[in-house]
Amino acid sequence: MTPPTGRRRGPSKGDRREQAILETARELLARKPLAEITIDELAAGAEISRSSFYFYFDSKLAVVVALLHGLTGELIAGSGPWLDGTGPDSGALRRSLTGLATLWTSHGRLLAGALAAAPGCPPIAEWRSTLRDAHVKRLAERIERDRAAGLAPDGPAPAVLAGMIDDLRLAAFANASSPGELVDDLVVVELRMLYGDLPIRHSDS
Repeated sequence: MTPPTGRRRGPSKGDRREQAILETARELLARKPLAEITIDELAAGAEISRSSFYFYFDSKLAVVVALLHGLTGELIAGSGPWLDGTGPDSGALRRSLTGLATLWTSHGRLLAGALAAAPGCPPIAEWRSTLRDAHVKRLAERIERDRAAGLAPDGPAPAVLAGMIDDLRLAAFANASSPGELVDDLVVVELRMLYGDLPIRHSDS
């Protein structure tokens, strides 16, 4: 059957080359810090010339931003059950943090390098701010629900407390050599920040 006019059968050569650049960046980041990666290395890995690289990305920064946006879904995917739940459910929180730890283990160089560059880099700063704002908003809503239901004590404004927790996570993972080892401690710290000395329900199943 002849495909409809104008519909491509698959990715174009340009699409494949763009993906090759991104894949090269991921492979290089597994071995070296972001700051040490060069345009020449990205072009060579994608088997294109340096001048051809600029047809797809105008800078190394643009490659980094594309990689970061590609991770956005993964960074928020596992948080839903915890953020949409109620009460001090350590199991849901542990699963959410374990997912984050796994991503930091796989993409730590990219995330740490990008976040270090964020203050002087508007595109990365905007990515981080958008991600943070979305998490803080949902966590603040959870705090409000739990306080209204008598499941959590009063304390700092929900948005302030949620922001403190988000910043704590970032600092912890960004400086960890083994992100997975932080999960249990973060579970305890975050639940104490949210619920004080209330009994914690363990739902790890």
